[in-house]
Amino acid sequence: MRLVLSLLLAALLAPAAHAYEPESGAWWNPAESGTGYYIEIQDNLLGFMAFSGDAQGRAKWYTSVGFLDYTSTGVSFQADLISFRDVQPAGRPYIARPTVEPSYGTLRIAFDPDDNRRATLTWPSGHTIPIQRQEFYFVRNEDSPGTSADTLKMLGEWQVTVDLATHPDVTYPFTADVLVLDDYLWDNSVNAWTYEGCRPDDAQVGGCSTFALNNHDAVGYFASPTSDFPTGAQVIVVKDGYFNGVMWYILYELAIGTNDGSGLFTLYPKGTNPYNYAAYPTRAFRSASRTFVQEGAGPAKRAGRSEGLAAQLAAQGALPAAAKSVRPENAARAARLSQVRMLEARLGE
Repeated sequence: MRLVLSLLLAALLAPAAHAYEPESGAWWNPAESGTGYYIEIQDNLLGFMAFSGDAQGRAKWYTSVGFLDYTSTGVSFQADLISFRDVQPAGRPYIARPTVEPSYGTLRIAFDPDDNRRATLTWPSGHTIPIQRQEFYFVRNEDSPGTSADTLKMLGEWQVTVDLATHPDVTYPFTADVLVLDDYLWDNSVNAWTYEGCRPDDAQVGGCSTFALNNHDAVGYFASPTSDFPTGAQVIVVKDGYFNGVMWYILYELAIGTNDGSGLFTLYPKGTNPYNYAAYPTRAFRSASRTFVQEGAGPAKRAGRSEGLAAQLAAQGALPAAAKSVRPENAARAARLSQVRMLEARLGE
């Protein structure tokens, strides 16, 4: 009970309190087809490359390298933009080291603090454009019409880490989960495309056994942006399992980019209001692709473990207790309760 009280008295948690790093990969401006950018971030160093053109419209590439600037208002980058001449022709023998041309001036990038896949790029000329991470293969030709990348990108395997470190009496400050999401469908009750899957038998399978689907199934959907999740939230309910004769559920609310994201974790008994319970910071990382979980082969599946996180936390004396009403830090998200109830209804007994 002492630990439960400490959980209830913990500082209010906000989904924005997490590490921020812009996504590496291919970027573009959809209104300027034919020009693209590659951003590669290693630690706090950013390497930028642009596939663009010269003043005559001939293809040319440019590059810029420098350190990211982290401030209270966001993350930005600025460095000299340079290019080269006497470059090796494609497919031809190497001639010599290219010649660096004079700097074109300062390139600036301001990353969106609410979305690490969005930024504003300012060329040395002063021309400013929005750029975004390119989504090459979230939506496929064979996918159902109307399904968005926000739904389809969740298909795959995800590793999830829950941070309990603010509660010193917990034996170990972190716990983890694995989710396999391998199918999707339109759900009239939620009025949205939903994805479904399970907590798998182990992290090597990359798929859902019959046992996992019966005992640890999962279902989720993409919720529109709100004040607490400005880029929208992936709302996922997982059947955790029985503890002391009571079924416990897990509610994940995550802001997911391309392959990672962060948000909140709530553990609560079936039939209760999850927003009466404490929510803890959570980070998620993609650990296997959609193609792998839908088509790949993994080790032989076996009977899984029926105990869930509720049993593990109970063993530490850390099983969450409900407040009498919606906790203040959960008030904005509590508007989603009706949709959460619809997701719960999708989880079989």
